[in-house]
Amino acid sequence: MERLVGKEAPAFKMEALSADGEHFTTVELSDYAGKWLVLFFYPMDFTFVCPTELTAFSERRAAFEQAGAELLAVSTDSKFSHLAWTREGLGKLGYPMAADQTLRVCRDYGVLLEDEGVALRGLFLIDPQQKVRYSVIHDNDIGRNPEEILRVLAALQSGGLCAAGWTAGQDNLHPEIPQEQPHLEVTGQYDVTIYTQPGCSYCRRTKEFLQECGVAYREVDLTTDKAGQAFMAQRGYTALPVTVIGDTEISGYDMARVRKALGLN
Repeated sequence: MERLVGKEAPAFKMEALSADGEHFTTVELSDYAGKWLVLFFYPMDFTFVCPTELTAFSERRAAFEQAGAELLAVSTDSKFSHLAWTREGLGKLGYPMAADQTLRVCRDYGVLLEDEGVALRGLFLIDPQQKVRYSVIHDNDIGRNPEEILRVLAALQSGGLCAAGWTAGQDNLHPEIPQEQPHLEVTGQYDVTIYTQPGCSYCRRTKEFLQECGVAYREVDLTTDKAGQAFMAQRGYTALPVTVIGDTEISGYDMARVRKALGLN
């Protein structure tokens, strides 16, 4: 299996039971652009370990939402099986349950047991730029712990080096720098606007760089700012942040272009 971490997440489009547990819908990877996605596969409806996992993630749904992350469960069962299960004991989860009956998505993410036609317990954290940042796949007899996934999510969003056992609120590691780094100072005056979303580590890193260089900027929160949302839609931008420096628009985390636009290269 080819590694996925660090690469663009394989695209998908699946029928699903909606988050309210009452309707059928369609879910696509593009639906989650600009957000963190916790995509997790489980083997089968109406089993023993699976409901403990699905309900555990449901109980921590608010914590994932606070971290700017959405949940999506996937199995090879049909959407009708998902609906029957929620009505006959599982209960409503508050997040979608997708049906990968073609087995394509399970295969693309490397979790398919070909001879059984079911998925291993694979979980993937996909960032707002739709790159896979974390994956774990293990035996179907063992359920996953949402607290560990929240810990890893917080670590990724911290944007720094995280020691073993790191938890949210702790400092990142700061390796000794062998020689003093030159201080970057922007000499010109620039009109800078940065379009961001909460929880985006690339947005935070870009803002920190601008602050270190003494560059004032206007921040637009895309979760609430209608004009900012219209700007993104008009330009067709999906990658974050979008940094506008004078007449230069930089979509995505591209520090080389930011430095060049500020006259630092």
